[in-house]
Amino acid sequence: MRRYRALLLAAIGLAGCYTYTPVESPTPGMEVRARLTAEAASRHSQGLDEPVLSYAGRVVSTSADALALDVLVARSSSAFQNVTIRDTVTLRRTEIQSVLHRKFSAPRSALFTVGAVAAGVLVVAGIEQIVGGTGPEEQDPGTPALREPLFVRIPFHQLIGWLTARQ
Repeated sequence: MRRYRALLLAAIGLAGCYTYTPVESPTPGMEVRARLTAEAASRHSQGLDEPVLSYAGRVVSTSADALALDVLVARSSSAFQNVTIRDTVTLRRTEIQSVLHRKFSAPRSALFTVGAVAAGVLVVAGIEQIVGGTGPEEQDPGTPALREPLFVRIPFHQLIGWLTARQ
């Protein structure tokens, strides 16, 4: 049971395929996350249901005293159309606590993929161990095959015994 907990914690820890690194001077086109100071977050959150603590988007332009970001405002999809609303937000340098650059992390992505595949293999192996597999059964060639629903073939007393023994 501890192995499964360790695998779950590792998968959660590796769940991000991107890393954020601090950057002093962002350039146009960079994907960044700008964290706001407490006062700026309070000003930008007025009239909204949830507080705005940071903005994530693509840098449009930079100057000595401001940073302009193209951010996603809203997204809606239906059977007929997909709507994406974007806006350019200009932040003064005094409003920004830190700027983090979003970068693809190949090692984290590879580790996450390997972990997800290993977890899937373990789940399938565990199910086969509990249920006992679904191999062909020997039948008299003259009798027609009778298919039972899956829920009838699961030995629930063995499943419950296995679960209580693992705890």
